[in-house]
Amino acid sequence: MIATTPIGTKGSMPHHMEYWLPPSGRLLFANSHHHEDILLLDIHDPLHVAIEKRIRPPAPLRFPHDFYRLPNGNVLVGFLRSEGPSPRAGDKTFPGGPGGIAEYDASGRLLRRASAAADTREPVRVYALTMLPKIDRIVTTSAAMMEESAADVVQVWRYSDFKLLHTIPVPPGVNRDGSVALTAAHAPFALRALANGNVLVSTYGCGLNLLTGVTSSTPQIRNVYTFDADEPKGPGEYRGACAVPLILRDKLWLMPVGGRSTLVTLDISDLSHPRERSRLLLPHGFAPHWLARDPASDRLVLCAHNGGQQGFFILKIDERTGHTSFDDSVHVAGSSAGYIDLTSQRWPHGRTGPGWAHSALFLPAEYKPETASLR
Repeated sequence: MIATTPIGTKGSMPHHMEYWLPPSGRLLFANSHHHEDILLLDIHDPLHVAIEKRIRPPAPLRFPHDFYRLPNGNVLVGFLRSEGPSPRAGDKTFPGGPGGIAEYDASGRLLRRASAAADTREPVRVYALTMLPKIDRIVTTSAAMMEESAADVVQVWRYSDFKLLHTIPVPPGVNRDGSVALTAAHAPFALRALANGNVLVSTYGCGLNLLTGVTSSTPQIRNVYTFDADEPKGPGEYRGACAVPLILRDKLWLMPVGGRSTLVTLDISDLSHPRERSRLLLPHGFAPHWLARDPASDRLVLCAHNGGQQGFFILKIDERTGHTSFDDSVHVAGSSAGYIDLTSQRWPHGRTGPGWAHSALFLPAEYKPETASLR
């Protein structure tokens, strides 16, 4: 570890940030979950990352979670909750009102906000979002993060006026043997827009679903693939723990399957019949969660699901085949190839215990660290 920037608080559980680096000169949006802060980070000098600004949630929204950079430089932010009790009877989450979305300009100035409240038994918790700028639509998912309940739905919004148009239940999964996997519909999680205007939606329960007709009066969602996963063993547990995917050229879908300690690559060139291209088995106990790509090389970074897994992997991918492998050029004695252990790092800012890497991005290749000064 060559540089760190303390954020000035403890126990904040930094969680999500943008999935791709912002354009040069823009601030990177990230969150500090427990403290409900949005952090705007100046990353132009990666060895001296600075917190340029902190933003509090715009009332009544609470708990910012996901970020999506728009073509105009603005950023959409998803919020899991709002002020007040949960609309679900008996739900002890407080504040537990339904989530929502907001738009900020690139400097962090609030432009507008909207509630995701809908006629559902469970409250809608906006977990992730994507934008389809050519057709004036936003699509969001709903999943609990630390809440008791969440509706298993996706929502379609009109971007121009922030109007919520549709709230659509996610269907059960269908296993390869034709059996139904009811719990594969639980916790609609990540989503990626396709070039044709459709949207792929994955669930934490390991279902992969195709949303079509986004601009129509009746958008449709159907299950197109269900990843092999163990069924939940009790209340509060989820099937599979499929997490933050990576999509490449609308042809490959890379899915971290936390419950199986596996990274699965699907060929999605035929969305009616996705098929597995490869799978990478990770060390037992490492539950993969966040996946990002270096746009300048064939490297990936794969981070862990939760605490207790203090480290992350650098992988390589062959885009022709979808095959992934450990980057054996990153190899520390006593660790698996490609693994960067955070349990025994000597932090530049001082001794503050082991770290937990939950989300990560590669920095621009043109930056030359050998020309920078270290603090």
